[in-house]
Amino acid sequence: MIRVAHVATIDLTHRYILLPQLRRLRDEGFDVTAISAAGEHVAALEDEGIRHIALRNASRAWDPVADARMAAELHGIFRRERFHVVHTHNPKPGVIGRPIARAALIPVVVNTVHGFYATPDDRLRRRAPVMALEAVAARFSDLELFQSNEDLEWARRSGVVPAGRSRYLGNGIDLRRFDPNGTASERLDSLRSELGISRTAPVIGTVGRLVAEKGLRELLEAAHRIRARFPDAVFLAVGPADDAKADAMAAREIADRFVCTGFRTDVEDLLALMDVFVLPSWREGMPRSAIEAGAMGRARVLTDIRGCREVVRHGEDGLLVPVRDPASLTAAILRLLEDPSERERLGRRARETAEVRFDENRVGDTIVGAYRELLSRRGIAGRSLQGDWLRGITIRRARTRDVSSMVRLHAADLPTAFHTMLGDGFLRQLFVAQVRDPGCVALVAERDGVVVGYASAMASMRAFRRRFLLRHGLIAGIFATPRLLKPGVLRRVLETLRYPEQTDGLPDAEMAFIGVKPRIPPGVGTELCRGLLEGLGAQGVRKAKGFVGRDNRAMNVMVRRLGFQLRGEVTLHDGSPNYVYEVECPQPSPVS
Repeated sequence: MIRVAHVATIDLTHRYILLPQLRRLRDEGFDVTAISAAGEHVAALEDEGIRHIALRNASRAWDPVADARMAAELHGIFRRERFHVVHTHNPKPGVIGRPIARAALIPVVVNTVHGFYATPDDRLRRRAPVMALEAVAARFSDLELFQSNEDLEWARRSGVVPAGRSRYLGNGIDLRRFDPNGTASERLDSLRSELGISRTAPVIGTVGRLVAEKGLRELLEAAHRIRARFPDAVFLAVGPADDAKADAMAAREIADRFVCTGFRTDVEDLLALMDVFVLPSWREGMPRSAIEAGAMGRARVLTDIRGCREVVRHGEDGLLVPVRDPASLTAAILRLLEDPSERERLGRRARETAEVRFDENRVGDTIVGAYRELLSRRGIAGRSLQGDWLRGITIRRARTRDVSSMVRLHAADLPTAFHTMLGDGFLRQLFVAQVRDPGCVALVAERDGVVVGYASAMASMRAFRRRFLLRHGLIAGIFATPRLLKPGVLRRVLETLRYPEQTDGLPDAEMAFIGVKPRIPPGVGTELCRGLLEGLGAQGVRKAKGFVGRDNRAMNVMVRRLGFQLRGEVTLHDGSPNYVYEVECPQPSPVS
C-alpha cells in the first residue's frame, strides 16, 4: 500500500482545509497520515480513518532554535515511517519539510503553495527573503502545486519554480454542503434570534481571522458610513481571534459595530444569513471563504488582489474594489443593498461559477493524478494506482481500423454537431487524417476489444487544417457536398473557418474531439483528456486551448478538474456561447 503523509503546522489545517483531499486519497486506497501539532481536531481526523502523528516542535513563528528541533523531529518521523509521498503545506512546513523529506530519501516530495507571504508589489526587502527561501525549498520537491494561478505565473517568471515541476491546483469545496437550498428558513430564524438580529435587518458579513490584513478596519469605516443610509444594517464577523499575529484585532475593538461569532462549524448557515459577503483583504492566496460564499449564492465584494481576482469576475459574479479603500468598499456594499435584483443576479452567477470551477472533486483528481504520475516515474506501483476504477478499460493510440468506431461514437454523442451534419463519409476522412497525422494525438478507450471512447488533439490546428485540405479535402468535399446544400450548413462552414479570429492570443494547439459511449464508468473521459495533454507535451506543446459549450456542465466540470483555465467566450453556431479554455501540457522531464 502506498503511504502518504501531509504535513502542516496545526491540525485545524488538516481538519478544515485538507480533509477532502485526505478522504479522496483514503478512498483511492492510499494509507494516509496527517502530521502537525496536536490539538482538538485530531479525534475528528482519526474518526475519518486518517492517522495523526503529533509534531511537538511545530510553531507558526520563525525561531532558529525551535525550527532546528522541528527539522530534526521531521527527519526522524520520515526515516521511521518510510512514506512513499510527503506532501507539505503552509510556508514553514513547506520550507523546512521539503529538503528534510529529500534528505530522508522520501521517493516523492510534493508541496502546495496556498499563498506566498509576499507579493510582486511588496518592497524588495520583504519580497526577496521570502522568495529566496521558496526557491531553495522548491529545488527539493518533485512538484509544486499552486492554488493561485497568479502565484504560479509569478513564481515561474521569477525563477522560483521551473515550469516542468509546477502545476495549477486551484481550490475546491464540498458543493453539497455549501448549497443555497440547504439551509431551512427555521434555521435562519433561529440564528437571527441567537445573534440578536431582527428579521428585517440587512446582514453584511465576513468570514476569517480577526486580523487587520483581512481589511477589518476598512470594513469598520464602511460600516459607519453604511449605517447612515441603512441604520438597521448588521455587520457579522465569523472567525476566531488570532492573538499570535502582530496585527491581531481583539473582539472588543469591533464589538460595538460588529456581531462577532468566534470560530463556528456552521459556516454555511451563517453565509445563508448574509445579504452581502465582504472580504476586503490586503493579501490572499485563494480565499476559501469567498468561494464558499459564492457557492451559497451570496453577492460578494472582494478586494482587487491576487487570489480574489481568481474567485470573482467583476460585474459578472461579484464586485472587486481597490485594496485599503473604505470609500470604494462602502459604495460597492451600498450598491448591492440598494439593488436586490443585482444582488440576486450576482449570487446566482456566483453559484454557477462555483459548480464549474470550485468543486473539490477536481482538486482531488489533480492530486491523485499527480501522485500516480510521479510514483510511476519512480517505478513504484501499488493497488491504489491500478485498481478497478477503469474496470478493464485500456487507453491507447488510435489506429486506422478504429475510425469506423470513432465515427459512430461521434455521431451518437453529438448528433446535431457541425461535423456530424457533414455526414459519415466526411467524418471518416476527418478521423483518418487525425489518426495518421504526426501533428495529432488520437486516442481510443477500449474494453474487451470494443472502442468505447475516443479523443483527439492537434499540436497546431492551423497546420492540421492545411494538411487535411491538401491530403483529404477533395474526397471529404465530395462526401460533404450533398449536405452543404441543406439550409444553414454552408453558413456553419464559413463560421468554422472564421472562428480562429475569435481566439487571437491563445495557443494554436487545440483539444478538438472527445466522446465516450453511454454507461461507461466515470473517469474514462478524464483519462482520455489527460492522455491528450501528455501526448501534446511529448511533442513540445506548452499550452493548448479547448472549447466547451457553456451549458455542458459535465464537460466544464471535467476540464476544470484537469486544470483548464477559463479565458473567455466565443459564439460559433446559432448564437450558442462556448467557453474557451487554456491548459498547460505536462512536459516530459526526468525527476530529480
